[in-house]
Amino acid sequence: LRLAAGETAVRAVTGFDVTGFPCTAAAAIDPAHDETPWEDRRRDLCLRAARAAWERSDCRCDPARVGVFLGAESGRGSFRTVFELAQAAGGGARFDHRAFGVNARTIADRIDASVISPSAVAAQLADRIGAHGPVETVCLACASGLAAIIEGVRAIRLGRCDVALCGGVGADVDPLMLVGFGLLGALSARGVSRPFDAHRDGFVVGEGAAMVVLTRERGDANVAVTGVGRSLDAWHLTAPDPQGDGAFRAMTAALDDARRPPIGYVQAHGTSTPLNDAVEAKAIRRALGDDVARTRVASVKGAVGHWIAGAGAVGFLCAVEAVARGVVLPTAGLREPDPACDLPHVMGKAEHADVTAAMVNAFAFGGANSSAIVAREEA
Repeated sequence: LRLAAGETAVRAVTGFDVTGFPCTAAAAIDPAHDETPWEDRRRDLCLRAARAAWERSDCRCDPARVGVFLGAESGRGSFRTVFELAQAAGGGARFDHRAFGVNARTIADRIDASVISPSAVAAQLADRIGAHGPVETVCLACASGLAAIIEGVRAIRLGRCDVALCGGVGADVDPLMLVGFGLLGALSARGVSRPFDAHRDGFVVGEGAAMVVLTRERGDANVAVTGVGRSLDAWHLTAPDPQGDGAFRAMTAALDDARRPPIGYVQAHGTSTPLNDAVEAKAIRRALGDDVARTRVASVKGAVGHWIAGAGAVGFLCAVEAVARGVVLPTAGLREPDPACDLPHVMGKAEHADVTAAMVNAFAFGGANSSAIVAREEA
């Protein structure tokens, strides 16, 4: 309801001191009551989302035919873990390996492989649902979550599994990430997420997990993933191809795979950065051609911030919502569309529309692009 009303979860950061930080706002989730500072927050968020998705699916399948595909950044542990390991090394200008060898033992019993292993969360999800099929962790920065869903789709198409628990997670509201993205000039100095707005000045970090269960057999579901596409800009580490060529190729591949259905809604990547929004808008217009006038475009990042590795997964759920229930979510914070982002935006509050097919985009640092099409399938 809050997403439909155009509200935002972005607030001032209170979990740690952000005095002097490039951005002092985020869309953070309060830690669970039983969560310790040593926990990998990705695991906690993922387990909660996966439990809800799996129980709702009521899926019964041979465990050997169940796979798990998760988009997540490489493991680095919590900020406290990193900080205390740095202290164990002496905290000076040089790495004191002798001191580290001695001091690290004092915290070794609080750190295990599940905290720092890149693949740990996906493996734990598989263990929780009893999946014995393929398990993959996809690490493609902001394209990770949607790329993981695409890999789940492909695994089912190729006969590697019949059911796939897929999605993405981001848990990056911590000092390291806020300073890191701030130094890149990617964050909003005003602490406001407003994709496609003329006054946007960067994104705001958010966190969360979004999981979905894909099945070979449709069952009672009336929405199917009909098209997928991935590409690489091969242009720059942080900036997109100025012509949006990589994004265009990913969208075109997904549209062709889905046999070019009429797209009624685009859940855009829409980060709220000046360059990326303008380039994506250009690529969307190019990919949809004259049909762009008959679609609606929005980005959920205005409401929940940028989940990084989980961003494409929550965007995927927004696209499914549009097709399944006809609820077209707005771009929170968008008040004055930038002429360079000339698209049929959804602003203010959700609209109700008969959307038979929707597209979702997720684009990342390094030029990795993912796009998918979800469409209604009548009984």
